[in-house]
Amino acid sequence: MLAVLRCAWTLRGFMVAGSLVAMGFTLAGCSYLFVRGVEGSYLATGTPVLGKVTARNESEEMGGTIEIGSAERQQCKGRYSVSHVKTNFWKLETGERTYRGKIYCLDGRAGVFELTSKDKGKTGSITGEINGEAFQLDMFESKSRECMTQECRWGLKWTYEKERDDMRTYYRVATEHEPDSMHSWLY
Repeated sequence: MLAVLRCAWTLRGFMVAGSLVAMGFTLAGCSYLFVRGVEGSYLATGTPVLGKVTARNESEEMGGTIEIGSAERQQCKGRYSVSHVKTNFWKLETGERTYRGKIYCLDGRAGVFELTSKDKGKTGSITGEINGEAFQLDMFESKSRECMTQECRWGLKWTYEKERDDMRTYYRVATEHEPDSMHSWLY
């Protein structure tokens, strides 16, 4: 009997560790977060557009945020969510998804966009329009895994000196374009 108790006492550490690992895998299956760069241009003028996408999938809410502008300054910010999930013959997800979103700019413009991805939003292309001006962007992984700055990773020289003022402006623009909607996600 004493040998059985000693064995159980020794194995308790393994049981706790195994439970934590199992919980980690379960949580990992429900939620993920990643950042990708985006680059492209406004189609009519060829003006370059850079930015980043921060994607999140938490249970039923699949989507993320997009921030775009010039290399020097963030100009527009938006949010997207899944609008279509492609399934196969057996109704299993293939990973191919279409996301739709709205975007608001610091200069008062607003627009819509669509992200098409074959791997649950990790890569893909974004097409949209802001005040009738079409743009197209492609997502990419970090330009260099060796660095941690936005300039090195995504080509962005953005500063966040007036971040609070910018958030108020985004909220005001969103409210002007959609007065009945809640835009708490901008904060």
